[in-house]
Amino acid sequence: MKLLRRLFLLLLLLVAIGGVIAWTLPAELALRWLKPDLGPLRLSGISGTVWKGQASSASAFATPLGALQWSVDKSPLLLRRVAARVNLSGGALALNGDVTRDADGSVLVQNMSFQLPAETAAPALDIPALKLHGTIDGRIDDARLANGWVSGARGSARWREAAVSGEAEARLGELLAEFSSQPDGSIAGTVKDDGSSNLEVAGQFVVNSGQFSATARLVARNGDPQVAEALRYIGEPQPDGSSLLKISGQLFKLF
Repeated sequence: MKLLRRLFLLLLLLVAIGGVIAWTLPAELALRWLKPDLGPLRLSGISGTVWKGQASSASAFATPLGALQWSVDKSPLLLRRVAARVNLSGGALALNGDVTRDADGSVLVQNMSFQLPAETAAPALDIPALKLHGTIDGRIDDARLANGWVSGARGSARWREAAVSGEAEARLGELLAEFSSQPDGSIAGTVKDDGSSNLEVAGQFVVNSGQFSATARLVARNGDPQVAEALRYIGEPQPDGSSLLKISGQLFKLF
């Protein structure tokens, strides 16, 4: 009996020590183990614990993103789920929202707000003659990432103080986008202007299996000469004086 009691006390001691280690596990040590699962994300200047910590510098695809902070909810771990609140700030991209990694390896993003300079969207729009100005911000209500690709998403975005410069200069007002998952597994959305400027925009886009495509009809409202000049460098001129913008490409695999 004494032996059993000693073994039981030893077991309790080991559990207590294990709990203390897990509770205070340094974030830097934990992230060394998780590094293969972080995909293109690189973190440095790590401090705090695995439950509540920060990285002074975060980058992805060799692009600096800013400082990252996180806090992990412990209760979902019992269901083999890792749920965290993340905040990225101080760089070109700002993010704040909830991220959950399920037992099957897929990632669910919820209630995520974001903000980035419009110029970061220039490669996707492929308009080399013009420089983009303004800020794009929005919200992802929910999005599912599986096997490195976005498999579903719902949210909205707004291009504030939209403007272009370069071969032509024009103020474009504010452009609005909304997107949601479709029954066939794709993500479809619409783009339009808010009616406050002399650029009229009506378009749609689709993301499917890592590919994206978009078309938009652009018109100089009220015959604005600056907007009409800018449209000479955007898309294909149409007989009615509008411009048809067509974009397609491939998304980066995230992890």
